Amino acid sequence: MAQGASAYPTRPITWVVPYPAGGFGDALSRMLAQKLSASLKQPVVIDNRPGAGGQIGANFVKQQPADGYTLFYGDLGPLSMNAGLYPKLSYDTLKDFTPLSRLLVSPTLLIVPASSRLQTWQDFVQAAKSEKGLNYGSYGMGSQPHIWMEMLNGEIKGRLTHVAYKGGAPAVQDLMAGHIDAMLDVTPSSIPLVREGKARALAVVGSERRLAQLPQVPTIGELGLPSLNVPGWTGMVVKSGTPEAIANLLHDELVKAVQSPDVVQRYTDLGLAIAPSSRAEFGDLIRTETERWGKVIRATGVRLD
Repeated sequence: MAQGASAYPTRPITWVVPYPAGGFGDALSRMLAQKLSASLKQPVVIDNRPGAGGQIGANFVKQQPADGYTLFYGDLGPLSMNAGLYPKLSYDTLKDFTPLSRLLVSPTLLIVPASSRLQTWQDFVQAAKSEKGLNYGSYGMGSQPHIWMEMLNGEIKGRLTHVAYKGGAPAVQDLMAGHIDAMLDVTPSSIPLVREGKARALAVVGSERRLAQLPQVPTIGELGLPSLNVPGWTGMVVKSGTPEAIANLLHDELVKAVQSPDVVQRYTDLGLAIAPSSRAEFGDLIRTETERWGKVIRATGVRLD
């Protein structure tokens, strides 16, 4: 049944977030869903389906009709890294989904507790290479912070031990309490911690220049490891086979929403770059990032069932 964008949408749209409520991706999704709802004159309902590194959410969307009524919000993990992490991944991002647009590019910070003896990057490297080594937290097995810290461990030939958490919030809590030595964290949650003196930032990752919010913190490139300067990103896809007219309309509406002045202000204040793309550019990004992270993941030896 051919359906153009003229009749769309006639009922509520579901926006699937593969993470628990309360995190950065969930907050961004809620803000953008409100914009989309006002513009399309239909409710856009957030549906949190966390678990299995984003696979539960991705599989749910894959099983829905290709009619533009189910959107999938994702980041580097479910849209690119999972292909290299899970030998039996039940979806193929580029075959099963149609890219709509990239939304944001997100730097991260390497942070330690405010009470840590590690005052500088050099202190961190020295401690990481010592007999005792250091432990670090991540959002979970195979998350971007986990893989990045394993890349770092290989580069500095350190003794870093991974502690996996179920999401960013519990990892951050344990970091502030001093139960873990370090973690890589997205800027929306880590910049406020550093500003409030609850954590100390040792390096900025995924940005060519220092962050305006934390000008004293060097970039990983400045510290001599430009190959580790990899940014995170977020974006939107729909199921493959969604009519072109609908996919194009959704692309235009998402770009408009993410470029709204209040969205721009809120997220640039948190160190993120608003970075919408064409549908083709986003497809190319997913493809090249899947290849890049596949190589990195093979090199670190991380495999998940």
